[in-house]
Amino acid sequence: MEELLRKYDLLVLEYNKTIAESFSTEDFREYNEVLFSAHSCAVEGNTFTVDETRELKEYGINLKLQNRSLYEAYEILDHFKAYEFLFNNLQQPLTEVLIKQTQKILTENTIKFSKGYEPGEYTDTQMAAGDTVFGDYKTSIKRMPALINSTQNAIEKAELHPMDISARFHQFFIYLHPFPDGNGRTGRLISNFILAKFNQPHVIIGATEKSTYIDALKQSAKHKDTEILTAFFAQTAISRMQKELEQKKNLTQNFIMSFKPRKKGKSI
Repeated sequence: MEELLRKYDLLVLEYNKTIAESFSTEDFREYNEVLFSAHSCAVEGNTFTVDETRELKEYGINLKLQNRSLYEAYEILDHFKAYEFLFNNLQQPLTEVLIKQTQKILTENTIKFSKGYEPGEYTDTQMAAGDTVFGDYKTSIKRMPALINSTQNAIEKAELHPMDISARFHQFFIYLHPFPDGNGRTGRLISNFILAKFNQPHVIIGATEKSTYIDALKQSAKHKDTEILTAFFAQTAISRMQKELEQKKNLTQNFIMSFKPRKKGKSI
């Protein structure tokens, strides 16, 4: 684990210098907001692509939807609002009020329709997802203050690696599963809120990583070993940073413009 986190730390330095610092603050923020919102919602089944999510960010609900539902559009629009709420308040400590407000904004226009709940309220019934039945919901909700206080103390002490704090919070929050809907999206938002407090890049989990992500959560819980999820978070972040660095390098060094006529018989 130490070697993996050292690799991550070195790559973060290169990523910040080569990618993050080359953007304006506003443009880099919007780039991350669109990418993160598209992928986090996609993990939960939303079918908007990254490009469509970018268009939704630009045009809002006035966007002409093609083969996409209004429900999905509102799910992403609310995700934008929750993202902006959190990342405009990085100086705020992690509190139960902050988490409930995040979930309220995140599900403002969907939870009444899908679950019949008011946004921002804890569940009042047993929770399950996929093949996992979570613990007694009353006990889980009572444990929320302890999780939040422990996480905030870890943030303030900064004795653990930021990735470890983020992953540990995520592991425990997902298995408490305190809300009737939006636990995954809320958990991923708060985990990245924690990372941002330490000026760390986002961990963006896409639909293609969903099965590996769920398996890491299950294995972490089964073996009572949060390092399994920390490793998944770190490897996911490393892969993303490497991909973006390589994209920038290729488009900088290997971009060729030519207006010469194509040779006869040569296809495009």
